Formats: sequence, C-alpha cells, structure tokens
Amino acid sequence: MIETDVRKLFTLEDGVQIERHVRVIDNSFVFTDHKGRLVSKKKKITTELTKHVVTELIGEEALPIIFYLRGKKQISEFIIAEELDMEIHLVRNLLYRLLEFNIVSFIRKKDRIKGWYICYWDLNEHMIPYLAEKIRLSAIAKLKERLEREQNHDFYMCRSACVRMPFEKSMEFKFKCPECGELMHEQDNTRTREFIKEQLRELEKKKGLC
Repeated sequence: MIETDVRKLFTLEDGVQIERHVRVIDNSFVFTDHKGRLVSKKKKITTELTKHVVTELIGEEALPIIFYLRGKKQISEFIIAEELDMEIHLVRNLLYRLLEFNIVSFIRKKDRIKGWYICYWDLNEHMIPYLAEKIRLSAIAKLKERLEREQNHDFYMCRSACVRMPFEKSMEFKFKCPECGELMHEQDNTRTREFIKEQLRELEKKKGLC
C-alpha cells in the first residue's frame, strides 16, 4: 500500500489563501483537516478526474504522456517520444508545462556512452486530487465575484446585443451602442443570476471530486 499526504497552501485569483490536505492511498484519496480528520468520502483518482485536471491546466495534448507514464518509473523523454510517436521538442515542452504544476517530476542521469544528461520522468498522480480541488475553488471564487457584479449593477444592451455595459459605462455613451448606434435598454439579468447560482451549487456539491 502506497500512502502519500499532500498538504498545500495556495492563493486563489482574488488573493484568498486556502489550505487543503489530501491523503492518497494507492489509487484513492480523501480530504482531511489540519488534524488529519476526514472531511470527504474516499474517492478514486479516476481517468475522468485526471483528464479534467490535465486538460484544464495544460491541454488535451498532454494526456497521452500522462497515461503513458501511469504505472511506470523513471522513463526517458526519448522513450516517451518514441513510444508515443511525438516530436521530442513537443514532449519536452509538455513535460515542463506539467512540471510547473508538479504533475510530473524528473531526475537527471548522465549517459555513460554519449556523455550527456538525460531526464527520466515520473507521474505524481497524488497531485491530481489537490489540483482538482484548486480548480474547483478557483471556479467558485470567480463565479461568486461574477454573481456579486450581476447583483450590484444594472446592465444595458441594444436589441442586437452587440455589447453589454453596466449603467455607469452606458452613461458615457449616452445609452447608445458603440457598435451599431442603437439605443440601449436596461437588461433583466434574472436568468443570468440564476444560471450562476446553479453553477455555484453544482461546484459546491463536488467537494472531493473535482
């Protein structure tokens, strides 16, 4: 049984600091508080969760590397490129982008024959739940900021919906659309607010998932 405990303090876009404790046991994880008490149900580090995190942070092009490294240890970047039929420069670029989030790690070894150093890579799968939670909390923070803006401002649009402006900005243009010149009218943003609230509810239910 392989157990890893990840305790991370990170800062969201709005400057709020969040601490998350992730305990990974084999291919499952739970979130704990600072005393080690469980605050979420035990979940698997699924392929879907891994895809979500890697696609969100790096892009789909990094997924073949992730799934190739799964279950392997210290794989040369040249082997990765050869096995996946990818250009070595692209493989290196993606690996270093993954390294920025600590999704992968490497050691350098000197080739005894050629004399140069080669990087051998490992997948840090225990980082996936932590990064998924960071993505989730960041999305919640952005939605709350957007909801506050929708609740505290009146917005104006023309019939063609060229642009959408708050009241103060609309006054600068004398309530005439800067794109088509038509008169702008106050928009009822009730549906927009409800949509944001629904997104928030969905994200807040996904604690410990993504």
